[in-house]
Amino acid sequence: MALEGSLRDFDLFSLFNMIKTQGKSGTLVLSRGQEFVKVYFDQGDIVGCDSNQVRVEDRVGAMLVRLGRLSGDELLTMIQKQRQTLKRMGTLLLESGKVTSQDLQDALFNQAMSIIYRTFRWIEGDYRFDSMLPPDLDRENFPAIPVDTVLMEAARIMDEWPEVQRRLPDNALPLQKTAKAMALKLDLDQELSSMFEGRGTSHSERSGLTHEQETVLTYVNEPQSIQSILLITRYDELDTCKVIAD
Repeated sequence: MALEGSLRDFDLFSLFNMIKTQGKSGTLVLSRGQEFVKVYFDQGDIVGCDSNQVRVEDRVGAMLVRLGRLSGDELLTMIQKQRQTLKRMGTLLLESGKVTSQDLQDALFNQAMSIIYRTFRWIEGDYRFDSMLPPDLDRENFPAIPVDTVLMEAARIMDEWPEVQRRLPDNALPLQKTAKAMALKLDLDQELSSMFEGRGTSHSERSGLTHEQETVLTYVNEPQSIQSILLITRYDELDTCKVIAD
């Protein structure tokens, strides 16, 4: 018998805890309007995740680009090949030798966590859990994730996100560097220059920014919206948005 209801009556923390405690296996479908997310469980652990917002193949490839394991041109080639062969993107990437099995596991893990953490921010929606699991889950490249791992990070995100969101402009608004930012000599650039010129970087030349802040700042060398930055950032959504807000 399926378990279903509203997230207003039974929140995601309670749902995930119940599934973990009872060691359930099956599919949790979370829906909000036309959007849905599926989280797959096996004996209380997460063994897969899916969303209808973006093609799975494109997300895996984009995550590998963000992690620095694949170039943009290589991803486009893989997407074209996937459409021709209808093979899994992960299978094609491994066959091509472009990425390792660990690279793929990292990308699938980051992809799943990104989907799940965004879902934890839903204020309303519906859920349905049943004992059916799809037969084609990628068990080999998606090691089971303990629910406690998800809940600990989700709690941090839920605690910090409202204040970060309050400080951010609209996600679609193009952002650009201020005159002060454009005048900064970034440590990233100086270290690269020093490496080629065979000299060290003096302390007085420091920008005063963290490595993460400098990296995110390079994403707006041309005007970019937060939506666009989140597609290319190597950091998770919350940490990227915190840097933008700062």
